[in-house]
Parts: sequence; C-alpha cells; structure tokens
Amino acid sequence: MNLSHFNEEITSLDKDFLQSILDGSALVMVEDQSLGLGNSNGAFVIFWIEGEVFSSVEDLRSYLLEEAEDLHVNYYKHSPISKEYFEAKLSSLMDEYGQAAFVSQQGGVPEKSLISSNGDLLVLTEEDYTFKYGLYLNIEDNLSPKISALKAKTWLQSGAAYNDYIAVNVFRFSSIE
Repeated sequence: MNLSHFNEEITSLDKDFLQSILDGSALVMVEDQSLGLGNSNGAFVIFWIEGEVFSSVEDLRSYLLEEAEDLHVNYYKHSPISKEYFEAKLSSLMDEYGQAAFVSQQGGVPEKSLISSNGDLLVLTEEDYTFKYGLYLNIEDNLSPKISALKAKTWLQSGAAYNDYIAVNVFRFSSIE
C-alpha cells in the first residue's frame, strides 16, 4: 500500500472503527490493501495506543493523518509486502510489460527488474542505479521468448517469485534498531 492509499484508508475509517482503537484494539495492515483491527501484540500492527491520550475519535483520526507518513515508513521498514499484494502487483506488471521482461538468460540482464519501496513494488530499468540489485528470474539456458514468458508465469504462480523477494530482503525485514 502506497502512502496515498494509506492516507485514503485512514480518512475513510468510520467512528466505530476509531472507537475500537481508543478501546484498545490496534490498527493493522490487511494484505497491503486495507486497514483493519487486531491485537497490539499480533502481526501487521501499524499503531496502538500506548500512553497517548485522545479526547475523541476525530482527535485520533487527526493524529493518524498527521503521523501517516511516519507510521507508513516505520511499518514497511520492517515488514515485507504481503504475498497477496506482491503476486497481484507482479501479475499486473507482467501484463503491462510482458512476462519475459523480468527474465534474464545465460549471463544476460533482464529488460526490467523489481524492487520494493515504501509499500509498493516498482519496476526498474538499466538506467536506474539500483537495477542490478532488483529482483528477476535468472535462467541459465537460452530459451525462446515464449518459453521465457512461460517460465516467468510459473515463477509467479508457484510462489517462487515471492520466496525470492523474501530471500533477497530477509536481513532488511529482520533488522532491529
């Protein structure tokens, strides 16, 4: 979920939802597509009241909107994009650029690579300085574009693309300040 969508989600929270946070529930991320309620010691927690005092649900909403950028950055600093969001986004990017665009063959480089940034999956090209660090499918053989595209589709649908994403970023998401 990018920051703009995050702000829209906070703005659309109803009074009962905000009251639940005032009553002790935590604000949590749901598959990087929406915000929900959960336990403060559970997974995907973005915010919970820990000493702050709010006089009303609107006071809480104002605080969340004011702190939205910091909450968003802190969440994605230590949390990977969800598998559901990653796979839907990569599928959309493959539809847009072609599946084979994210495949390198026998020592070559792909047309495109992927990087996660601030809750989103971004496409990189060779002009981007981080391109070589991006995620893509590496095939050791020289295959036709049609077979490369099928390999990329299988990489995505099998869950291997998400597993590669997690493997590349494991230290980033497990770091503790």
